[in-house]
Order: sequence, then structure tokens, then C-alpha cells
Amino acid sequence: MSADTTPATATRIPAPDRGRRLGLFRGEHGPSPLLQSRLGRISLPILSLVVFFTAWQIAGAHVNPILLSSPSSVAKAFWDLLTNGQLAPAFISAMKDLAIGYGLAAVVGIGAGLAMGRSPVLERIFDPYVNFFQATPLIAVVPLIVIWFGVNLEARVAVTFILALWSIIISTTTGVKQTPPSLLDVGRIYKLNRRQTIFRIQLPNAVPSIFAGLRIGLGKALIGVMIAQMEISVTGLGGLVINYGNAFKTAYLLAAVATASLVGVVAASVLELIRKRLFPWTEAQDAAGWKSAG
Repeated sequence: MSADTTPATATRIPAPDRGRRLGLFRGEHGPSPLLQSRLGRISLPILSLVVFFTAWQIAGAHVNPILLSSPSSVAKAFWDLLTNGQLAPAFISAMKDLAIGYGLAAVVGIGAGLAMGRSPVLERIFDPYVNFFQATPLIAVVPLIVIWFGVNLEARVAVTFILALWSIIISTTTGVKQTPPSLLDVGRIYKLNRRQTIFRIQLPNAVPSIFAGLRIGLGKALIGVMIAQMEISVTGLGGLVINYGNAFKTAYLLAAVATASLVGVVAASVLELIRKRLFPWTEAQDAAGWKSAG
């Protein structure tokens, strides 16, 4: 075939290159401008939610409401629970259980993780116990917790504390152990004492790992709150889930579950705000990691 008869499509830009020029793919030096822009960061999650709720509404309209309620039915049930005075006390009860149990787990977990990360001897002694309790299904020890603490606030806090603790210990220990030896050498050069080494070198270096553990622990703590309120006291959001589940009122059950998720969102937002306010350099580390991943 002569050059004059060569198909014109041979000079077309390949599809990935066209997409890259349109900003739909990652560029050579990081995420595309579309994903980096404020519009992209806002519009993509909104579009995802619109698609999800539209599909849910369509599916819910064609399914027995006992099996799956539509978003509009769940929203109506949520409003009913809010106006009849059931939702607010349940929400406050869940937040109280979460705040106490998770707060204690954070304090104890960070302290224990710091000690284990600094001392190989302590790590060898306690690491088998941490791994054992991390793998133990909490629901199996709930009867024992009831025997020890009864069926009131103390038992619910204990369940929340136990479920959240181990992830925080593990992440904190890992972060402290990963302190670069060069930083510790600088501390020796400047004759930092033990306390100064901890608070000026090891803890700042472990902050990303600590907050990773706190986020994991937060999710587990919320699970602990729901387990405790469903299995021990039958109160709060867990009580609503149990009661409306037994009554086959799926819309009200899903409204209670969505409120429990809202508790987690509020707590995660508070945790993220603390990280940004107290440790602003971690934002720069996150941005650098995102760029390098691109």
C-alpha cells in the first residue's frame, strides 16, 4: 500500500493520551487537574451519592419494604424518630458511651504503645497478649463483662474500651519503633534526656501511625458501642435497632443504623480536627505522599 493510501486513523492520538489531555487520568506529575480542583473534590463525592441513592430508591421501590426500605421511607422514619423524642436521647447515649470508652482506650493505648515501642523487653512480654486479645471475638466475652460490670454504663464502656484498645497499641508501637536512628543520634548529640527524646523526637515521628491507629480504633469502638447497647443494656441506638428489628420496621431500623454511622462521622471529624490543629505538619506529609503516589 502506498503512502498516499495510508488510513488517516493511523495518526490519531491514543485513547489514554486523549483522556490525559482532557484531565481524566493521572498526569505525569501527579493527579489530574480535574481531581485536584475544588470543583472535582466537591462534585465527585456528590455525584457518587446521587448515583447511590438513586439506585437505592429504584431498588427499594420494587422490593418488599420489610426486606429493604427506600431512602425516602428511611428519611421519613428518621424524621418521625426525631420528632417523637426517641432519636436525640439515643444519639446522646451513644456519644457518651463512645466518648468515655474510646477516650480511655486512646490514653491507655498510646501510653502502652509508647512503652512497648521504646522497650524491646516490654514488647516481647506484652506482644503475645496484645495479639491474643486483638484476635479474640468480643461477642464471646460479653457475658463475662456483664458478670464483672453489670448491665449499666460501666459494662458498655468496658466493651467499647476493650474493642478499641489493641489497634491503638499496635499502631503506636509501630510508629515509635520506626523512628529513624539518625534522629535518635541527633538527640544524643544535643544531650536530650529520656523525656525530651520521647516528646521531641519519638512521639512527633509516630504521630501519623498513632492517628492511623486512632481511626481504626474509632471504628471498632463504635462497633463496641452498638454491641453493648444491643446485647447488654438494650438502650440508645442499639436498643432502637433491636426493638424496630423485632417489629420488622425496616425503615426505622435503617434510620437508627444511619444515626449510628453519623456518630462515627462526627467522632471522625473531631479526630481529624484535632490532628490538623495540633499536628499541622501531618497535612504536608499527606500531600507529599499523595503527590509521590501520583
